Amino acid sequence: MANPYALRADGLSLARGAFLLSVPEWSVAPGQVVALYGPSGSGKSTLLSLLAGQVFADSGDVWVGRNPHSRDRLIAGHPGVVWVKQDFGLSPYRSVRDNLLDLVLGKLDDEEDRLVRRMMRTLGLGMDSSRPAHSLSGGEQQRLSIGRALLGRPRVLLLDEPFSHVDGYHKERLLQLLGAWQRKTRCTVVMVAHDVRDAARWAHRIDVLHDGRIVESGSGAQLFAAPQTKPMAYAWGPVNELPWARVPESLRAHPHAFRQGRRWFLRPEFLNSDVLREACGPVSELERWNEGGTTYVRAAAGGLHWLLRGADVR
Repeated sequence: MANPYALRADGLSLARGAFLLSVPEWSVAPGQVVALYGPSGSGKSTLLSLLAGQVFADSGDVWVGRNPHSRDRLIAGHPGVVWVKQDFGLSPYRSVRDNLLDLVLGKLDDEEDRLVRRMMRTLGLGMDSSRPAHSLSGGEQQRLSIGRALLGRPRVLLLDEPFSHVDGYHKERLLQLLGAWQRKTRCTVVMVAHDVRDAARWAHRIDVLHDGRIVESGSGAQLFAAPQTKPMAYAWGPVNELPWARVPESLRAHPHAFRQGRRWFLRPEFLNSDVLREACGPVSELERWNEGGTTYVRAAAGGLHWLLRGADVR
């Protein structure tokens, strides 16, 4: 029997001018969290809108179901799929309370009030629930739209950059809320991520898009330790990038390095002064700086400049 899935795409293709999105085969298992990551214009949000049934592909199908023998062809508004868009999708002149309950069906008034109060506390929306949604800040509207989606108890939740409008404090609260909610409900989640670190904290799998195609896929730990493309190598911060022909033979085979064309890449976390000295000879420190709370060292060895992380160059 085929592996079960909550959402599956077969042969998706969509052309928009010079841009072509092509996803021959893609799926997410029930209860799994998948992040779509890539540079601007890579096709992340376009793929999510296709998975939401809000945009029609030139070819291919999207299915909702557990296996090929029990599935539904996805259509816009499918009751099991909820899409939280970047523009929030709120009713601006309806109250916070009414927006929160927009996807909740068959609830009693007393229960509705308890749901609203609990969700507002959890999301840090400490205001009068009768306020119209348009009076909220962008970050508050984003949290409100996510709260509304969670109260709808979806089978599949699609999130388009869910942390783009929130500050660091509320992003941390949202990550904790979404993680706890997903573990409890076992809902399937697909999200577009702007920051690969946010994706790595929550997602079981990260699919990396470039020029409309998924070019690599893996867990956050796998993609950090052994990226296979230049965009993913730089997604985590500064990286060693050198001409392949000038890299010492012993470092070419480094387990965390990779080659793309005539360039060689290695994250500074996997290179220290002892390994560098053994490969290149004497090592001298050139500069040291802090970036995002991390100390980096630029060193010279073997006629090349190298990048180490938080290292003491002896």
